Amino acid sequence: MPSCSHEASGFVLLAFITYHGTTPQWWTGAETSGRCPWQGVVRKNALMQNYVGEIRRLTRLYIAALSTVALLAICGQLVIQFSLIQQAGDANIINIAGRQRMLSQKLTKAALALLVTSQPTTRKGRVDEVRTTLTLWQQSQQGLQQGDARLGLPGNNSKTVTNLFGLIAPNFQAMIDATNQFLATVAQDQGKPVATINADILPSLRTLLAQEPAFLVGMNNIVSQYQQEAEDRVSQLRVIELALLSLTLITLLLEGVLVFRPAIGRLSKSLADLVHAEEQVAARTVDLEQKNTELELAFNEAMAAHRKVMPHARVVTFGHYQVQGIQGNYHEVTSREVNGTLYLVCDCLVYRRNVICSHSLAAAALHSALLRQQSSSRHPGISSPERRGQAGG
Repeated sequence: MPSCSHEASGFVLLAFITYHGTTPQWWTGAETSGRCPWQGVVRKNALMQNYVGEIRRLTRLYIAALSTVALLAICGQLVIQFSLIQQAGDANIINIAGRQRMLSQKLTKAALALLVTSQPTTRKGRVDEVRTTLTLWQQSQQGLQQGDARLGLPGNNSKTVTNLFGLIAPNFQAMIDATNQFLATVAQDQGKPVATINADILPSLRTLLAQEPAFLVGMNNIVSQYQQEAEDRVSQLRVIELALLSLTLITLLLEGVLVFRPAIGRLSKSLADLVHAEEQVAARTVDLEQKNTELELAFNEAMAAHRKVMPHARVVTFGHYQVQGIQGNYHEVTSREVNGTLYLVCDCLVYRRNVICSHSLAAAALHSALLRQQSSSRHPGISSPERRGQAGG
């Protein structure tokens, strides 16, 4: 494909003007319009570069859009996972808080059971039950307020829950003191009659019976508060999830309106321009071929005219000549004298085959001209007719 630069096509234009004496019409039209005959190809290449640029820009926008959606999805998952962990902790807290109500009732029931049984083994089992229940009950109550890693209790209660624990603290402490007094009395009265032991533990049992209902009501309030706070966190999570969903949908909508729609529009325009450029290239192909043929023809004619004004043969030395052939190359022609006859021998194949060729004839004409020039320089005062008369005489 030829170039549009004046430097590349200057020689062809000069050759055309030299031979025809005028500027070609196709060049005049191109110079006037400021467009090259093959401008459609250049425009097509530019459109291809624009098309590739649009593809890259669309790819970057698409990656950014997916990254935004992925980031929102990751945030949603983080919130959900955190909420699931928190809900698992809430369930454990509510379960242990509810168990505290059962343990207070179990503690009172096991202590009262001593009043209705006289069997030593049964009584010992009830005392062990009171002691085990008291340890678990006291540990759980402390863990709910201050935290306990073994029980899975964080201890980060709200202000409302802390106040509710403060309301039942006197009842809880009274039941702890009564139970400890109960266990100490049973240990001291070992070996005494059952009636004596029952009479000694009766004050502690009355304290347990008096404090247990208030503690039970307080723990019911605490469990209800735990439940309410857990439900509030679930509601808050639901709001956060809806907000993330709304943000995701808004992001997708904005990406469609502000990113993909303009990008697709520009891409469609680039494709349309590319198709139009293809059509222009196809429409100008015939013209380009015709003009290229005209250029080649003009170049060949100009070269032929140029060769006509150049010397057809040149002198290396007298008797040694170089004659230009049809293809522009030079053949060596030398003079040889055989038996008094002068021959001009050429190195071309035609001479070898026919013992004569156009190169040797041209060299002969040049050789004759040189001989005449030498003769003229030796007899400068004799005109050509006189020289011919002397030659005839």
